[in-house]
Amino acid sequence: MKRSCVLFLSVLLMLSAASMGFAAYPEKTIQGYIMWGAGGGTDNFARAITPLVEKHLGGSIVLQNKVGASGALATTLVVNSAGDGYSLLYGAENPANYRVLGLSPLSFHDLEPITVAVEGAVVICVNPETPYKTMKDLVEAAKESKKIRMATSGVGGLPYVAGAMMKNIHGTDFNYIQFDGDGPGATAVMGGHADVMPLALSTSVEYIRAGRLRGLAVLATKRVPQLPDLPCITEVYPEYAQYLPWGPFYGVFVKKGTPADVVAKLSDAFTKAMAEPRFEEYVRNSGGFKNGSTGAEAVKFLEKFESTASWLIFNAGGAKKSPAEFGIPEPRK
Repeated sequence: MKRSCVLFLSVLLMLSAASMGFAAYPEKTIQGYIMWGAGGGTDNFARAITPLVEKHLGGSIVLQNKVGASGALATTLVVNSAGDGYSLLYGAENPANYRVLGLSPLSFHDLEPITVAVEGAVVICVNPETPYKTMKDLVEAAKESKKIRMATSGVGGLPYVAGAMMKNIHGTDFNYIQFDGDGPGATAVMGGHADVMPLALSTSVEYIRAGRLRGLAVLATKRVPQLPDLPCITEVYPEYAQYLPWGPFYGVFVKKGTPADVVAKLSDAFTKAMAEPRFEEYVRNSGGFKNGSTGAEAVKFLEKFESTASWLIFNAGGAKKSPAEFGIPEPRK
């Protein structure tokens, strides 16, 4: 009888400790590592949502910009952390391409998504002085000539992958000119130093409205409210649907293997923060769209993006390794 009582009390104490452990998180300051520099899209997202998250989480998050190797530095810091929920990665789409580009052996498979918070769209933009009035004009011209200058931010960047998508579907080839980011590339197109550049909606929308760029199509399956008169690509070429949805996104991640209760508490705090009017306003002003997926839904989103981007880069000749080496399936037609 005495032994039974001791066993019963021990179980109660363990359950109580487990309960208190969950309730206590976070017991100390959380480190938030931003994979890109101050003032960029990932940084703006992190600083918009974090104060709202802290209120719902009941703890503080110190944000740090850890820039390097297309975000691989910050990713490595989080993957090498204790996996206890005290190291967060504020990231974009880049880890999906690390392995095929040879930048890092890491990928989203080494991370647990807290949320894929915001996604955007890519717009095919040209200089208004070019003769390309529609997407079909550009495609037909690119089939005939390899001299059309496409500005990119380098192999693996959004403009490069969008160009690879066009090559896979239409057999087009462009004269690629690399710039140090989307901003300088957009400036080059507006200045006539390049003819075309696929750009994030957040980067291009004001230039299009001002007439400094001409938008031809949005790489999406439906029109975007920011540019309601611009056709989505599947209206013109339905075969693009196999690669969509695809585009820039921002999310928050922890090391894979972080305790499930910690992941759940973080996901809950971020979900509540995303429902606040201040964050809704940020999303509207950023030219993006709220995604908000967590758990299995977020994993599915990341796997789809990885499949699309890595195979497009490989088929365009920009990859150092085949996606097949890593068991990444080809996009379904």
